[in-house]
Amino acid sequence: MELFQLDSLELDVRKVVLENAVKYEGKPDVKSVMSALLGSRADLRSRAGEVKDLVVSTVQEVSKMTLNQQTAELKRIAPERLIPVEVTEPSGEKELPELPNLQKWDKVVMRLAPFPSGPLHIGNARMVVLNDYYVKRYGGELILVFDDTIGSAEKVVEPEAFDLIPEGLDYLGVDVHRTVYKSDRLDLFYEYAVDLIKRGEAYVCDCDAQVWRNEHKVKGIPCACRDLSTEENLARWEKMLDGTYPERAAAVRLKTGMDSPDPAMRDHVILRISETDHPRVGTRYRVWPLLEYSWGIDDHELGISHIVRGKDLVKEGKIEQHIWSIYGWKHPELLYYGRLKFQDAKLSKSKSRKEVKEGAYTGWDDPRTWSLQSLARRGIDPEAVRKAMLDLGLSIVDISISMKSIYSENRKLRDADAPRAFFVSSPVWINGVDLPDDLKIAKVPVHPDFPKRGFREIQTGVDEGRADFGILPTDLDRVKPGELFRLKDLANFTLQKKKPPTAKFHSIDVEHVRKTGGPIIHWVPRSGTVPVELTMIDGSVIEGVAEPSVGHLPQGTFLQFERVGFGRIFETGDIVRVAFAHK
Repeated sequence: MELFQLDSLELDVRKVVLENAVKYEGKPDVKSVMSALLGSRADLRSRAGEVKDLVVSTVQEVSKMTLNQQTAELKRIAPERLIPVEVTEPSGEKELPELPNLQKWDKVVMRLAPFPSGPLHIGNARMVVLNDYYVKRYGGELILVFDDTIGSAEKVVEPEAFDLIPEGLDYLGVDVHRTVYKSDRLDLFYEYAVDLIKRGEAYVCDCDAQVWRNEHKVKGIPCACRDLSTEENLARWEKMLDGTYPERAAAVRLKTGMDSPDPAMRDHVILRISETDHPRVGTRYRVWPLLEYSWGIDDHELGISHIVRGKDLVKEGKIEQHIWSIYGWKHPELLYYGRLKFQDAKLSKSKSRKEVKEGAYTGWDDPRTWSLQSLARRGIDPEAVRKAMLDLGLSIVDISISMKSIYSENRKLRDADAPRAFFVSSPVWINGVDLPDDLKIAKVPVHPDFPKRGFREIQTGVDEGRADFGILPTDLDRVKPGELFRLKDLANFTLQKKKPPTAKFHSIDVEHVRKTGGPIIHWVPRSGTVPVELTMIDGSVIEGVAEPSVGHLPQGTFLQFERVGFGRIFETGDIVRVAFAHK
């Protein structure tokens, strides 16, 4: 497209769309472009609808170009936008080792198997990202299997999780090819249970659980149930199904061996009775499979080729392998990684569920849940999460990391497009006097690293040489009467007195303050400020006011409050609500 075909607005939009496309590997994003445009061009905010239509059509057009074509055009029409973008461009996904024994399989088929007790959180991201990475690498198939068997009193199936989990996957850019529910497959698990009993590979045990644990499991001594006839075991099985046996009175055990050196592997329970009402199938079934049994069946039935998961499931993997060997099935490849601990994030889905239900948390996107929804609400770019998880790789070693690694990557990805704004919490108002008329408008850089993007204008409210400015109480404490300080990007003042706070205009040139070592303070004007509630990571809310431009930014804008940190606007209106992301 030639430049003479574009008016000024079209050209500006095209530059921003191309810059966004090059930064994100050929995939421009409408929301990011709108945030950048409206954050840097106050004159466009009243025309947001018209601008968005133009942005959408331009994004559609630019998306059809190759990355090389996008880069070439950006270099031609706005070369100044290429240099800084290259600095903050993500380094790309880490190349992980090849999956083993690919030749055994027609294609790579992998699965995600979350228990639907709530949304996925940051601790689940490693499992999700690794599986998605390998499926995409080999052009395979990824199956989302809701592991919605009956859990326990502490771990229950939550109906909302069936929507929350796919939301989290969408956030991470995961492509699911089909979805399966374990609760739809109970009849299949029953068929295999009967077959295992008939083969003499499983039996129904009605021993007291504590007695069995102390007298048989620990000592490696079989109980009498193990030697019952097939007919008696099948009769007991029917009693489990028809309600003759109450809960905890009987269970199906797989003959994994009472002589196993590992007590945890001795004749493991694979099905048990539970009369808990299930949100999808109600009380239709009262016998439920344990995870390892259901997967021993389903990994074969679903054609799973490779299983990537945490090493806390090694025992379950051995039981699955035992089942595969009974039937002579091809064994999927099992790959384990070590435990992951976040130093600065307390992860407890059961605690989060309790707090959400009781109203102590605002919802599943409350930052204290550490859910993927909460990260999205805070403006954490999914690519920052993906990169951090892929950098960990498949190491079997336990790892402890800080969220700072994700924040650092997020800063690289989002800083260039984040509009800047002044925000002051619980301000004290200082009266400026002897102000010249040319201070009626403050010109503040749109972005300090991109001077060619120009300035944003802040009306100071100067009238007859006076105006009020809001600053932090702690900033006022830094200055003594008679000392020089500067209101950032505006002017230098001499503090006259603290009660009431009054400051006299001194000069414009910043060098005066630099020579004296006086503080440079960020501020907001008295008129036109926007009430803001800033939700912090610990759930606390900081109230304050922001410069007028914040009131025109759309919901979803990722911005930086100078000297405070980055955040994302999640609600607009009389009060602008922002979720704090990081410094």
